[in-house]
Amino acid sequence: MTATTLAPLEIQPAPAFAPATLRHALSLPGGLALGFGIVLLALLAVTAVAAWHTDGTARALVLAAGGAGLGGGAATALWLLRRVSLPIRQAEAQARGMAEGDLANRGAGMAAGEPGRLQQALQALQDKLFRIVSEVRTGTTSVAATASQIRRDNEALSRRTESEVSALQQTAAAIGQLASAVRQNADNAQQATTLVAAASQRAEQGGVLMDQVVSTMDAIRHSSRSIADIIGVIDGIAFQTNLLALNAAVEAARAGEQGRGFAVVAAEVRNLAQRSAAAAREIKSLIVASVERVDAGGLLVDDAGRAMREIVASVRQVKELVVGINGASQEQSAGIASVNQSMAHIDGVARDNAALVEDSARTVASLHERAVGLMRAVSGFSLGAREYGTAEEARGMALAAREFCRVHGGQALVEDVNRQDQGRFVDRDLYLMVIGVGDGVLRAHGNNVRNVGMGPDSRDADGKLFLRDMAELARSRGEGWIEWKWAHPFTNEVLTKTGYVARAGDLLVVCGIYRNFRA
Repeated sequence: MTATTLAPLEIQPAPAFAPATLRHALSLPGGLALGFGIVLLALLAVTAVAAWHTDGTARALVLAAGGAGLGGGAATALWLLRRVSLPIRQAEAQARGMAEGDLANRGAGMAAGEPGRLQQALQALQDKLFRIVSEVRTGTTSVAATASQIRRDNEALSRRTESEVSALQQTAAAIGQLASAVRQNADNAQQATTLVAAASQRAEQGGVLMDQVVSTMDAIRHSSRSIADIIGVIDGIAFQTNLLALNAAVEAARAGEQGRGFAVVAAEVRNLAQRSAAAAREIKSLIVASVERVDAGGLLVDDAGRAMREIVASVRQVKELVVGINGASQEQSAGIASVNQSMAHIDGVARDNAALVEDSARTVASLHERAVGLMRAVSGFSLGAREYGTAEEARGMALAAREFCRVHGGQALVEDVNRQDQGRFVDRDLYLMVIGVGDGVLRAHGNNVRNVGMGPDSRDADGKLFLRDMAELARSRGEGWIEWKWAHPFTNEVLTKTGYVARAGDLLVVCGIYRNFRA
């Protein structure tokens, strides 16, 4: 057999014919096919060249080796396409779905090796995003509901604050008028004090003069009695003189002619004595009458003195009272002035509170808008069938809460529900309300604890006594569905809410969903 010499093959480096646009345009399967195609073409070319330069058995071996290489290369390319390309395409589709917000579409079966680990990582990322979006929606539900309630409370507080400011202004005006009146009264009391002091001084002077009059009347009374005594003495002397004249006349008569002159004198003396006695009696009568009148006048003067002393005492009391009134009026004036200042301060504080309420209302409105904005931001993510709670999930949560109450007690259930999104009975837009069966009072609220304490007379948007109806349903049937109208925490739109009621001893639990709600 003739030996055949093989010419050496010169392998030239391939030119950089694939620009960046072409590399980015080729998919992984296309790149693998292109690469393996180039390798297989090179192998085919090498085989053809080798077969051309050989003959006989060597050519057969070269062709067999080339065919085996081509077959193995093609099989390897198909295996790589199935092991790498298909999982990569599935991972790419899942990643594109996540980028578009679809978190409900789970990937197909997991591959082995690096592509499988890539799929597992993408699936873990999708599950994590699902939980984050679900928790964000639950949190924004609570924040939006609380913000809405605070906004309504702020509006009510603003109305009450405005009413209080108006009432304070009216009160301040009334207190101002009262202060003016009290100041006028204080001035009048001051003037009255001055007048009463002058009157008291004059009354005391009058009392002194009256005491002097009483003393003078007493002296006159004593003098009148002394005159009466002196008149009595004169009357006695006249009586004795009359007796002496009578005795002298008797003696003159006995003397006869010699006593005639003496008898005349005795007669005259007797006549004078009688006249003196008569005058003394008249004077005595006048003196007695004068003494009686002086006694009567003295009694009147005594009464007048006592009255004057009583008047002086009363004037002193009046003076003390007026002085007390004046002091009280001054204190009232000072107190009213202080109250007026306090009212002015309270009015200023009330105005500041009104301004704070307005600022708080704007802040709460901004918080509500941000919560709604956050909800809208995550609304681009689709959670599929778990986007919102379903009626069956609401029923399941109510029954689970009833079982929890049976095991742990009603107080534990109330405390857990009032923890809101920190509790176990909150899932997306699903939460619980706990109500007393007997009194219909709301004991716990999983979305807004500010609603706790609502009574059986509370009404929904249509005026329905929904808490009373829930309690009646629990008492009569134990469990079942009920509907009421309520404002959605995001949009504040009044929607129909359907809830499942389940009785748990003395309590009932309700879990509801908004019908036909779309964020």
